[in-house]
Amino acid sequence: MNAMEEVVQSKRKEPELIERAISLFKMRRYKESLELFKEVYKTNPKDPEYNYYIGLTYLNLKNYDAALNHLLYSSNDTSSYFVALRSNMLCGYIYTLKKEYKLAENSFREVLKINPQSVSALLAISHVFEKTGRYDQSLIYLKKAMDIEPENPKILNALAYIYAEIGVNLAEAVRLARKAISLDPDSPEIRDTLAWIYYKKGEIIQAYNEIKQAIKFMPDNEEIQNHYKEISSKLQI
Repeated sequence: MNAMEEVVQSKRKEPELIERAISLFKMRRYKESLELFKEVYKTNPKDPEYNYYIGLTYLNLKNYDAALNHLLYSSNDTSSYFVALRSNMLCGYIYTLKKEYKLAENSFREVLKINPQSVSALLAISHVFEKTGRYDQSLIYLKKAMDIEPENPKILNALAYIYAEIGVNLAEAVRLARKAISLDPDSPEIRDTLAWIYYKKGEIIQAYNEIKQAIKFMPDNEEIQNHYKEISSKLQI
């Protein structure tokens, strides 16, 4: 078989391999999926879509450095809106996990260049600003997200939490958090937010009742654990 025939043969196999790899990925058989994606990748290592598939699979395997290696390549894809947007979004997510917040901010800004109406990116960049203490910037992006999806419980919760963190608009924060709970009653994150607002208002009993529910359903969350300890320490029994 000559070189041309090998290329033709490999191209014929690509759709079948990709389909099998995606099927395995959906079944959360990530290691097997990765091996098939790697076979496809070998046929054209510069293909942004192949890099995206591999990066996404590495991300689910929690191999963040390997994921970034491929996603950074696919994030520069000029031929596919979807690949560039999703790759930048995932890069930002990984950088946030690694607490590399400036790089996360840059990635989310790239997403917003592609789609200024991306609520996911607006929420994500506001979270980065919150983590770095830039609450004014966080509020700007949250309010942009609110204009797009005013009934989104994640946005309502995030805005309420920022108000609690900086100790302003606490009555409004309670209203936002309660509205978020009405939309997503099973969310421990929203219960945690409401607990933290009550704590900031000095209403310790109400805060304790809410944080108990939050930690019951998310006992391993570090932030909820910290809030539980802080609120419990103020409780007089």
